[in-house]
Amino acid sequence: MMPPSTDPSDFPVFGIMSKEMYGVRKTNLLLPLCHFSTGELSYNWSDIEFSQEKINDIIEMVQRREVYFHVYHSVKMGELNEACLNCFWILKFQPFRHTQEPGHNINIVFALALFTRAITYTAKKNGIKPNFTKETIEHLIHAFTYRDLSKEALMAIAKSMAG
Repeated sequence: MMPPSTDPSDFPVFGIMSKEMYGVRKTNLLLPLCHFSTGELSYNWSDIEFSQEKINDIIEMVQRREVYFHVYHSVKMGELNEACLNCFWILKFQPFRHTQEPGHNINIVFALALFTRAITYTAKKNGIKPNFTKETIEHLIHAFTYRDLSKEALMAIAKSMAG
């Protein structure tokens, strides 16, 4: 018997994601964050701890939404929406911790870096230049810190900024 698929188009015959698929999605989530931390954000990645369980939960929640998009909207979710969902779940689950600065919420920093990078990438693909002013970034930081943003709100904000 063939194992159930994890391809959204195979819904409702849908299986549990394989360890290999979790590994790929985990790499796709963590690798950009590792590059952000050691590059433009100037953090030492070895000072960042994360909850494997929460990372797995993020991967699963994003995959569930991918299926939802396929079943209820008959479309692929897209890279921008996937990045927004990763941001949303990073903000909700708070999987990261900076060991050298315990009071510093590195999750907001990572979510913002992922969010702005995804918008920049999508905008360039659409032939426009994203306009991230200092005020825009401050508003996003405030919203990520104090507001209860929905998944759909993050997607709408990103779409409006990426064209």
